Amino acid sequence: MKKQSAVLLASLAYTYLLYQQGAGVNVLLLNLILLTILYFQNKVIIKEPINLLFAFGALFSSIFVAIHGHFLSVFANIISLGFLSVNLTLKRSSMASLLIHGIYAYLTTNINRLVQKGFTKKTSEESENETTEKPKANKWIIGISSVIVFTIFISLYRYSSANFNQFVLNLNFDFISFPFLFFFLTGIYLMSILLKPMILKPLEENEINQKLHLSFSTFKEYKILGSTLQEITENGLAKVLFIGLNLMLFLVNILDTEFLITGKLPEGVNYSEYLHQGISSLILSIICAIAIILWFFRGSQNFSSSNQIKNLSYVWIALNCWMILSAAYRNHLYIMDHSLFTYKRIGVYVFLICSLIGLALTYYKLANKRSNYFLLKNNSFAWYLILILSVAINWDRFIASNHIEACKERNEYPDINYLSKLSYQAYPKTIDFLSESIQKNISNIEYDPNYEVENLEYLIDGMVSKEMNYTWKSYNYARCKGYSDINNSLKTAKIIHLTNCLEAQHNIRTIAIFSEHRNPFNF
Repeated sequence: MKKQSAVLLASLAYTYLLYQQGAGVNVLLLNLILLTILYFQNKVIIKEPINLLFAFGALFSSIFVAIHGHFLSVFANIISLGFLSVNLTLKRSSMASLLIHGIYAYLTTNINRLVQKGFTKKTSEESENETTEKPKANKWIIGISSVIVFTIFISLYRYSSANFNQFVLNLNFDFISFPFLFFFLTGIYLMSILLKPMILKPLEENEINQKLHLSFSTFKEYKILGSTLQEITENGLAKVLFIGLNLMLFLVNILDTEFLITGKLPEGVNYSEYLHQGISSLILSIICAIAIILWFFRGSQNFSSSNQIKNLSYVWIALNCWMILSAAYRNHLYIMDHSLFTYKRIGVYVFLICSLIGLALTYYKLANKRSNYFLLKNNSFAWYLILILSVAINWDRFIASNHIEACKERNEYPDINYLSKLSYQAYPKTIDFLSESIQKNISNIEYDPNYEVENLEYLIDGMVSKEMNYTWKSYNYARCKGYSDINNSLKTAKIIHLTNCLEAQHNIRTIAIFSEHRNPFNF
């Protein structure tokens, strides 16, 4: 398939499936089309293991878009397709370099192509060969002439045939508007890059020369602050630093462990401050730890007959792991104190897992004489795998369910304000709680249901207004199941009889219609 035809097909699919739609089965269908095009354009290289991994990541994430339509699965899908597209043009790459290549490609590819077409001059050899080349058709002349002729004959045929005239009058092109054309042109821009991105040649050439294993090397003297630093001096500095840092981090861990045992916070500090202080220092500590280790073990130190510095580094890695576990427990206490997972608190766990992986790989690098490139390549690969695997969880639904159940156990009222800021995946559980609360307390004379009713109206209005124009393209399991669950909750609590707002009553009836007609598989 020619590149122009592939770009046009992909752009039409992109526009038809995604324009004014939510994330659902449309993303899965678009991925199947794009992966098919990429396969036929790169039949040999796409079968390489790393490209198959990216193709699997794109397909896996798009399947979970069709299941629960979460933003994270859409983001992972975009990353996977971008990595696959760029990697098909590279001889060797890591996830980190793919990210750099991808950003460069989507910012500059089409600009570079325009510059090359507009300012590239033909060489003398090309000029000489012009006489032997076959003449090329002028597509602009063909296109414009065809449009003029077709327009004339359509007008003639309309006057000669009443049926044909009626057929033309019945054609509806109301969907074509400036936003639609802009969306289509955006699709052409994105698809042209996806199917043939431009890469950073210097970065590719530099990466080709990188090795995963270290070669034996001797110490090279260097100057710092005007003084020449020799190997014996650097070894002494390394020992002093690692001994001092180990003692300092050991003291930090002992004091944190005392809190974990006693539960006594420092004076004037609450859980939130204690957690944020710990995470901030942890981020800086991990970055500094790995950076210092990479510096001292950049060459000859890896082949030293003495293992003192290496052993001190192992101790520091272990102490950093201890601090990570301490921070994880502090985060757990903070979550339990509020009975609420948030994206920031979940993000803390993700960072801690990535940090543990980074420290484990740093230990492996030291023990097996691996290069810094090995560390970069495998760390970025681990982050990508975590991203892909995390799409299998419907995070908004998880947060809402966990928070509401925890509050019920502790006889507390959930943070409805936070839950209402989440996406539609959290709405069924939230609306079910509010409906259940109204149904449970409606017989109480002193009970005022206005708060719950207002929150229900807000959630339902937000969902209806966003999804009114959605079609089958936006179907996903969570959305269809959500319509059904919300409708059942509203029926049970008889909410429509408790609201005096006509718009709210209309939205509740709309949810009932959605439940019946937008749930094709009767989830």
